[in-house]
Amino acid sequence: MTAVANEARRIRPVAATGRRTACAVVLTVCAAAAVLQGCASPVLDEATPSTTVIVGAGERPDEELLAHLYAGALRGSGIDVQVRSGVADPTAALDADLTLIPGYTGRLLASYDPGADATDAEDVFEALARALPDELTISDYASAQDRAVLLADRERLTQWSVSRVADLADRCADLTFAVTEDFDTAGGLTALERADCRPREVRRIEDAQSVAVASESDTVVGTTTTSSALAEIDADSPVSTVPDAPDRSPQDDTNADDAPAPVLPAQNVVPVFRKGTLDEAQLDALRTIAGELTTSDLTELRARVEEGDDPETVAREWIDEHAGA
Repeated sequence: MTAVANEARRIRPVAATGRRTACAVVLTVCAAAAVLQGCASPVLDEATPSTTVIVGAGERPDEELLAHLYAGALRGSGIDVQVRSGVADPTAALDADLTLIPGYTGRLLASYDPGADATDAEDVFEALARALPDELTISDYASAQDRAVLLADRERLTQWSVSRVADLADRCADLTFAVTEDFDTAGGLTALERADCRPREVRRIEDAQSVAVASESDTVVGTTTTSSALAEIDADSPVSTVPDAPDRSPQDDTNADDAPAPVLPAQNVVPVFRKGTLDEAQLDALRTIAGELTTSDLTELRARVEEGDDPETVAREWIDEHAGA
């Protein structure tokens, strides 16, 4: 292991949830191969912090929620932070006056490298690090994600001998896929096409319809992991999620080539920010999100915002509970 990677591991705090230290993987890749453009260590970057950090949010409610989560964490480091909501194109605004934008790894990768086909959480993160312009970098990602997920009737999955998403490919031509807007935004339809799954029909549904529609004959529903509809599914439900191949973990790296990758791309919460704007205290603040925010948390927080709660208040309450964890 290189001296750079060793130093990064020495000063890097362990995430409270035990989540894989994805950024350390990227640091090792960066140190070992200088040809990887745009891959940089936010930990070892010599920062000259800005007087005010501006966190940008897109037009979706969950994007504003994430912006307030990161802003709240950064304020805990003692700096002035502003949130700018409703930004039409946050990634483009990073080239102007935004300091940081939160997002999801897969969506961000599709924005910076539309042809990328990585799906595993580590692979998506590493590909995103390489795809970023030289002036931008990323910090650790959280286990929380808003990933595409498929639902179907349990008995039909058994009849079809389907135990994984990849098993559906041979049957897609005979199936209707009813998908939510979030499923498409999370790259679900593009991923299915890359897996040679071409449904006979694709129709759009509201998220609240997901479980009911999944019970229909020859129908598979596409939604995402933060869908409130998933709370309706339990061991006695006639509807089940369709498991995807699991993401690899660092200790599996030696056998990674032998393991199938997930069909549906990872969408972990992650911050993208301009280099030289955050110091070690602010990077530690970002790790509060990486180490503590789970998909269950994100689902609950999003539900509150969608029900009308103020995103800043919802975020502040979560930060107050977890900042000292």
